[in-house]
Amino acid sequence: VFAEGYDLSIYLSFVESLANTGYSGDVVFSISNESKLKPGVKEYLLSKSDSQSDKGVNIIAYEVEWTCFKKSGESARGSGEGINHCKMNSVFGDSAGNPVDDPREPRPVATARYELYWIWSLQYSKESWLMLLDVRDVWFQLDPFEQVNARGKVTGELHLFGENADAVRIGTSAYNKGWLVTAYGRKTVSSYFDEPVICSGSTMGNQDAIETYLRAMVAQFDSTKCKSKGCDQGFHNYLYYSGQLGKVDDETTSVGSISKLVVHEQGKGAIN
Repeated sequence: VFAEGYDLSIYLSFVESLANTGYSGDVVFSISNESKLKPGVKEYLLSKSDSQSDKGVNIIAYEVEWTCFKKSGESARGSGEGINHCKMNSVFGDSAGNPVDDPREPRPVATARYELYWIWSLQYSKESWLMLLDVRDVWFQLDPFEQVNARGKVTGELHLFGENADAVRIGTSAYNKGWLVTAYGRKTVSSYFDEPVICSGSTMGNQDAIETYLRAMVAQFDSTKCKSKGCDQGFHNYLYYSGQLGKVDDETTSVGSISKLVVHEQGKGAIN
């Protein structure tokens, strides 16, 4: 969960609503540097961190320090609500464990977060269910993994979630169309304009499928160098509509470790 810069109330609504569903397991947060945390946040996160217990919510929080720049190249304080371009400090290392500089050029934190998700995903077994979420607008009503856990152990599933197709399509959304055109060019993506928007803020799957997806998301920035705020949503939709994540409900076609791809219409999946 990317959760930097928020007031305590945002963490409370996310974590407490999840705990009230009976969920037991990890919640992994990317948070601001300790010195920049809002009042009460550190104490609350620590109160919910208990890796020795197998019951309840266990918060794992990673502080991420960013060096950010305005589009002019001038040094900036913070991400500027995602407008500024940033590099991560003390995140990457070599095979010997020595820290190395961020190998990528500055990019929006919303794009860089997929690198963090990828790193974190490596800590779990391939059968584990993972969910990638924003924190600000999430409220839990049920344990998000209750239904999939009831099916027993599976691997290779990736679940994507659509936005309201009756209200907007890619081609009628200036933002979504713009992100795709900026990253890939109109000729490449114009065939997607009549399609529903797939939300990049909510993705669920087994660890092996999620890792494949995250590798693909990181690779999209490396290949397109799209630095507009929101390009991660363009990457997400391009990967789906170009078939690079496989075909929906077609288990005869696999991409990497993704053996089953499911897309849920808004209101019909675990995430609404």
